[in-house]
Amino acid sequence: MTNDATPSPQEHFTRAQIFGILDRINFPLSHLPPNTLPAPTLATLQELQTRLVTTVPFETLSLRTTASRGVDLSLEGIYDRVVVQKRGGWCFSLNRLGFELLVGLGFRTQFTIGRVCKPFKPTDPLRYSAKTHRVSIVRFLDEATGSDTKYLFDIGFGNSAPLPLQLKEGATIEFGGHIRRMSTRTHIQAQPEILGNSPFEMWCIEEYLPADGVWIPWYAFSEQQFYENDCEVANFYTCYSPTSHFLKVFWCIRFTPVGEYYLLVDKKLMIKNANGLVKQIDFLTEQDRLDALKEYFDIVLTDEELKYHDSWIIPAEPVAEAAPSVDASVESSSSIDATFDLSTSPETSASIEASLEQTRNKIKHMDLNRNINGKIKA
Repeated sequence: MTNDATPSPQEHFTRAQIFGILDRINFPLSHLPPNTLPAPTLATLQELQTRLVTTVPFETLSLRTTASRGVDLSLEGIYDRVVVQKRGGWCFSLNRLGFELLVGLGFRTQFTIGRVCKPFKPTDPLRYSAKTHRVSIVRFLDEATGSDTKYLFDIGFGNSAPLPLQLKEGATIEFGGHIRRMSTRTHIQAQPEILGNSPFEMWCIEEYLPADGVWIPWYAFSEQQFYENDCEVANFYTCYSPTSHFLKVFWCIRFTPVGEYYLLVDKKLMIKNANGLVKQIDFLTEQDRLDALKEYFDIVLTDEELKYHDSWIIPAEPVAEAAPSVDASVESSSSIDATFDLSTSPETSASIEASLEQTRNKIKHMDLNRNINGKIKA
């Protein structure tokens, strides 16, 4: 009798994989005895978040350069992409990697899913997305002293906060001039009184824009526990819904240790700091973009990826010289790039139909005989 049972998916990272992740981000271990993992302390948590967001890029290349037009959310798939291939991902892969890394190091942690509410411009009305952003919450409980603190750990929101932020009203962090703050909010459409409930507050991380002197919200979340299949459903929307912003752009973002971050969006690369735009490079050819991926993100597309690449830059006219660079000492932070807006902006019927057609074409690449469980191999 043969056993045709499918092997169970990996539930947690192995010790060897944890060391592999720490090596990927150059986490300092030389001060520890051989084969010793760092202790689950606040200092370790801070070092992990800083090194992860300054090493592993936020990127959507698997939606542009793979046959499946999706991403593998299994631990084996995430480890292969981030550690072996030295690529990145978005929250459902990066923050799963981060969560399982924290579990393996002995942190007391759970993950939840929040609603993005980052506006296009600071003056725009607040809108909440569906639950499409995974984050982790880490708890430090000292029973001897009674101290009980919780921190947001997020390495998958583009220009993510480079340090954990305490779940405390008004708590702030600063890194390279970038300031983030924790606040609380209630959903603008909430009507808890209908069922006799009290208003439900969510934690909300905010970014300070010094050029405008205002705080803008990023996303809101609660401490409600979610499960991996919840993430699989939300990630399927991210990959294949015609209203998903990830479906529409070629994205790659990485923070740097000096406080700048690189933002590659479609046909341009922007280097920004806390005050705004520092430099912009416009791509005239696909080779310009491939060169930028290598120089700023250490990413080189394989022949297989180039084969499935669906958004090549085709110059309208013969290119006589390289694209000029645009330098600016300070640009108003209110001119947030439209393609880096994750809020739910209004869509015209024409653009929705175009997105629907694009999604239909993507789904043709999928193996429909698989179970639709979000673990689509990239």
